[in-house]
Amino acid sequence: MDAKGRAVAATLLSSLFWGSSFPVIEYGVRSADPRLFLFLRFLFAMPMAFAVMALLKFRLGRVLGSFHVWLLGSLNAVAFMTQYMAQAWTTATNTALLVNLYLVFVGLGSVMFLKEKFTWKLGVAGCIGFFGVFLIETNAGSIGFSSHSLIGDLLALFSGTVWGAYIIISKILLSRKKKKEQLSPEELTCGVCITTFIPLLFLLPFLRFDTVMGQPKIVLLAVYLAVFSTVLAYLLWYKGLKELSAIMTSVLLMMEIAFAAIISYLWLGERFTLWTGIGGIFICAAAALSAMND
Repeated sequence: MDAKGRAVAATLLSSLFWGSSFPVIEYGVRSADPRLFLFLRFLFAMPMAFAVMALLKFRLGRVLGSFHVWLLGSLNAVAFMTQYMAQAWTTATNTALLVNLYLVFVGLGSVMFLKEKFTWKLGVAGCIGFFGVFLIETNAGSIGFSSHSLIGDLLALFSGTVWGAYIIISKILLSRKKKKEQLSPEELTCGVCITTFIPLLFLLPFLRFDTVMGQPKIVLLAVYLAVFSTVLAYLLWYKGLKELSAIMTSVLLMMEIAFAAIISYLWLGERFTLWTGIGGIFICAAAALSAMND
């Protein structure tokens, strides 16, 4: 397998881990606050990041002394928090669709700031992939936009915009021509896991840790999110992003919606309709077309 093939495989595996986080969180929030999951996720991920840095002998000042690493961590925290806030004002369907519009922002940003070549294959892949997401999230029904949900819809759209900026900045850091200024996927993973946690400390006054007392399954779910949906997922995604274009990586990541639907059906017993299957086929086709892009 060549470098591109390994990068595609790494990105798809990261989308599997991120896709699995949706049913894990959905299962967990039956007993705990979703904001608490977010906090515990990065609370457990942070020491793992420090351990990896020590194991690989990274210089702490090189990683945490970078303004851009702190910028990425802040953007990541803001995107997560606004997404959770959005779900309090609007539907999960609206949130998922509007957040996934990050693909549009990445497409524009990759051309404007990264000078990447936007081919017809990537354009078509993005369109059919988003259509697949639409079918899965709405079950071919209508989207409920209203004045009541406007605040939530705008927050979800803002979250998608922030993640679009996050992807573009990450690609810039991985692609710097001077080796001394270039950060590796491992360095960025560790840095982001640590710097995302710091802004989340502002959530402390709103968290009720007593809700997880005597519930070891909640802690185990948070540990899963930290290991697989955070540290490993970010590392694999950054490895893919280093070799692939930002827009191609973003199209491949849409597979997380298909993975989430399959895992939710197998684990949580959620409905898997004809439209869910068709949407999954569209997303798989988008990923395949994106992977064939030269």
